[in-house]
Amino acid sequence: MRIAGRTAIVTGASSGIGRSTALLLARRGATVVAGGRNEERLANLAATSERIVPVIGDVCSAADRAALVEAALAVDGTVDILVNNAGVGRTGRIEALPEADVRALFETNVLSLIDLTQRVLPVMQEHRRGHVSNIASVMGFVSGPPLSVYASTKWAVQGFSDGLRREHLGGGITVSCINPGPTGSRFLTRAIAADANEVPSVPSGIPAWLVAFAVERGIRFGRLPGFGQITVPRALGLLRLAEVPGVRAGLDLVGGASSGLVRKLGA
Repeated sequence: MRIAGRTAIVTGASSGIGRSTALLLARRGATVVAGGRNEERLANLAATSERIVPVIGDVCSAADRAALVEAALAVDGTVDILVNNAGVGRTGRIEALPEADVRALFETNVLSLIDLTQRVLPVMQEHRRGHVSNIASVMGFVSGPPLSVYASTKWAVQGFSDGLRREHLGGGITVSCINPGPTGSRFLTRAIAADANEVPSVPSGIPAWLVAFAVERGIRFGRLPGFGQITVPRALGLLRLAEVPGVRAGLDLVGGASSGLVRKLGA
């Protein structure tokens, strides 16, 4: 699908992958409704392009999700592209994670993503075009401590994306699931920080702009085989082999060793 002249929603747009994706889609000629919680960061983003419309809100709020979609519909009556990027991470052994953290992970990473998708599907179906891009993770291929619960949310995003894509084959709506490795953003440090508002960016890792280009490829070539699931970088797609019995046994050994290390560090 072409991007120029389309209306796009990008969640989690105030930093990292979301910011890079909003900037790229705006450069490609889309009007981008950029959602996020940080008003200052969103204002700075909007100042870079007249094609970016900032909308302050939390994806965990049903009212804020509705406002995000309404802002996009106000542009030209449709939503052509939805990039479900907003996400949170939590580290820790399963028995040590508070119930509130577990619920926050699923509310942000899975349930809000599904709800936003449900909100835009009717208008996409009406216009018989649209693309949904879900940002998952290579942790959706292989899980282990101290990110087991986080990984389970990304497995859910993988399954939802596959099902959604197959439901709409031939109907004008395409779906891509983007699976980046660790990115150079605030995400990883936010996952372990006590104060999520005072988190520096991780200086190393996969550049957020590289993931944004993967999102763009999914939108443009979503009808073609091989673009329903994109791993960044591509080589990390080999992690899909984690389900092969021999590989799984090896990962169990590695996981056991890392679990012991996590216990020692937490002692």
